[in-house]
Amino acid sequence: MHSRRRKNVVAHTFRKILCPVDFDDNSMGALEVACKVAVQNEASLCLIHVVEVPAHSTEMPPEALKPFPLWEREAKVKLDGIASERVPSVIRGGTFTRTGFLARQIIADADDVGADLIVMATHGHSRSAVEHLLLGSVAERVVRSSICPALVVPPVEAPCFYTDSR
Repeated sequence: MHSRRRKNVVAHTFRKILCPVDFDDNSMGALEVACKVAVQNEASLCLIHVVEVPAHSTEMPPEALKPFPLWEREAKVKLDGIASERVPSVIRGGTFTRTGFLARQIIADADDVGADLIVMATHGHSRSAVEHLLLGSVAERVVRSSICPALVVPPVEAPCFYTDSR
């Protein structure tokens, strides 16, 4: 009887998951994994898109000083569309956009929403090899600096089509 009770007890490791989305295939793969983890743990899922401040920028343009800049509104509409298409209705959560430096903003938002897991792609779409060399990987910086665990999802592989030439 005692062992039967144990089987019914489910430990929920994660309660709130943050998933950064940059609209490329790799982040969609990470979103798929985040949804699976959220369902398994009955966790909520927050999707975030960070509009990057250029690394060479020393001054913020006037638009950035507004409470909800135009580029954030456009990203929010796109992020809301992805959430409604790809996040199962059984998952609670929300979407939000921010403007800032990617890794720093992801870490700050994970803390702000009380996330106990960050699920993100290893590679974003916006980095060239030179930028990666000079600036480092966003995922790498998040893993190193985050106070909660980070699950890093490898790139989505291009489909391989096999044709028999016989």
